[in-house]
Amino acid sequence: MEMMKVETIAKEIIKPSSTTPNDLRTLQLSIYDYILPPVYTAAFLFYTKDELISPEHSSNKLKTSLSETLTKFYPLAGRINGVTIDCNDEGAIFVDGRVNSCPLSDVLRCPDFKAIQQLLPVDVIDNPYEAASTWPLLLVKATYFSCGGMAIGICISHKIADAASISTFIRSWAAMARGEGESVAGPEFAAANFYPPANPFFKLPVDEHANKISRITKRFVFVASKLEELRTKAASAGVVARPTRVESVTALLWKAFVAAVSSNTNTFVTKVLILPSNLRPKIPSLLPESLIGNVMFSSAVLSVSGEEQVKIEEAIRDLRKRKEDLRVVIQDEGGSTSSMMGSKIANLMLSNYSMLSYETHQPYALSSWCKLPLYEASFGWGSPVWVAGNVAPTLENVTMLIDSKDGQGIEALVTLPEENMISFEQNPELLAFASVNPSVMV
Repeated sequence: MEMMKVETIAKEIIKPSSTTPNDLRTLQLSIYDYILPPVYTAAFLFYTKDELISPEHSSNKLKTSLSETLTKFYPLAGRINGVTIDCNDEGAIFVDGRVNSCPLSDVLRCPDFKAIQQLLPVDVIDNPYEAASTWPLLLVKATYFSCGGMAIGICISHKIADAASISTFIRSWAAMARGEGESVAGPEFAAANFYPPANPFFKLPVDEHANKISRITKRFVFVASKLEELRTKAASAGVVARPTRVESVTALLWKAFVAAVSSNTNTFVTKVLILPSNLRPKIPSLLPESLIGNVMFSSAVLSVSGEEQVKIEEAIRDLRKRKEDLRVVIQDEGGSTSSMMGSKIANLMLSNYSMLSYETHQPYALSSWCKLPLYEASFGWGSPVWVAGNVAPTLENVTMLIDSKDGQGIEALVTLPEENMISFEQNPELLAFASVNPSVMV
């Protein structure tokens, strides 16, 4: 396959179609928003050819509907200023791109994650880490292939959006493009009414070696039949009842990560699994699905010291124990106000993190995007044939799980330092259940 080259055709700033009212001009960030790394939550949506719609028509439709959508999602057109967002209608960046070097089918035959980073719009800003913590908070890139296929890359600053937030935004934008904008519930920007407001003096430990190590992203696909095998095997030891798809894949990836890191790094370092969990479905009475922000509970759920090995069934048992611990905290605070419960959960989370140190701990973060309705994102030319999610720029030791198009399988996008990936991708137990970067079935 010829190397994909994306040519930028145009770049413009899209502003909300209506001016944001004065009483909505300042949005408070929560403490969780504030402590997150300055990167973008990123989604890739791929569409095959539509004979009836030209690239010019698609581009105009996307820009017009984005402008209308930004009226509802007005903070995404603003600028972060310390611990608040100035909702000043500064706008979002929209880039049109073109690929003449290869058809979309070549890209989908064996997705190269280094190459498809070109389908994200971060290349049009000088310093993405600085931009994600100032402006622009939203960037979009529509790339058209000579065969008629297209890709839409969407980046929203992680300071204001988790995976559920970007899914809500895409759903609203797609409905607006189809002329059905009123059918979707409007977003709520009130995450700082749950978690305590951001405090500029609060800082978490920083990894001094971050962004200095060469890292690589690879895709591992678990088809439905292999997931069934994995779930059955995990339950057969009699330690746990039959696990979910996500539990079983999480435990297997954790086991492979520990084995890969142990073979390449100081054995005295404690490996810890960080698992962000969407709180909206756990506390629906307080946290609507349409709430935008970082409404997650994130903590170190598993740890392994020295040369200790992971057993999948025990990892699943411990994962469930942590899940139950959180459920008990939520239940005990059942009569609390939103801010009281948010403070309790934030204190639990931050005290957990305060015990970690990059000198003595090696974190591995795994985020599940499963069950988010990203494959329903139709802008008027059908549903996407493939969806991927990550952060941009990529962070090492981070994995994203996302549903396969059939809703039964799971795709894992794993980013590791290159030396660890070499042993990770050759792990025989992992390869017994996952395929490495198979063709996307269109």
